[in-house]
Amino acid sequence: MTGNGEKEQRRGIEPQEGAAQGVRRISFDALHRRAQQLSLREQQERHHFLLERLHSTSARLIQAVEQGQVFEAIGEIIRNLIGSEEVAIFRYSATLQTFSRVWSTGVGEEILRQFARGVGLVGRAAHEGASQFRHRRPAAHLLPCEENLTACVPLKLDREVIGVIVVLRLRPAKTGLEWADFELLKFLETYGAVAAQLQHLQKDT
Repeated sequence: MTGNGEKEQRRGIEPQEGAAQGVRRISFDALHRRAQQLSLREQQERHHFLLERLHSTSARLIQAVEQGQVFEAIGEIIRNLIGSEEVAIFRYSATLQTFSRVWSTGVGEEILRQFARGVGLVGRAAHEGASQFRHRRPAAHLLPCEENLTACVPLKLDREVIGVIVVLRLRPAKTGLEWADFELLKFLETYGAVAAQLQHLQKDT
């Protein structure tokens, strides 16, 4: 009797355990799907945010070409969207390998003179045609002028570098560059250069 009772009791428990496992599996699948949905929504929001920033940047550069204020517009874009009020833009001559300042704000004259010598990361950005970010080179030796550096961004027409944007300190409330900031700076590499070249041609004509 005892053996039969235990068997019957075990048979009663097994379906309950199976049902519990099924519920846990369904709950896990539901949570997994929910996580995927949230991740997709987050990606969509991020891309929508980036597209809005790129659209406003394009509109501002087009307006700036017409007004002859491309470098001022680039500084304004970096101030409002990246979050730095210490920016300098240099024209670069690959033939002469020289840098000449065309616009700056919030940067001391001594610092500007050092960057104009093409030293450090600003020289690397021009010679390699690739943006340089201080946080990606934490172990690298920094020059005195690079103490507060955030990024050096080349202005490129095809593969030719015609200038360099130097971004120094970010605002105190911002701890570092974000994904959308890198994408915007990459956008300026090409379209900032195109706007600058159009402005140059426009002045010549």
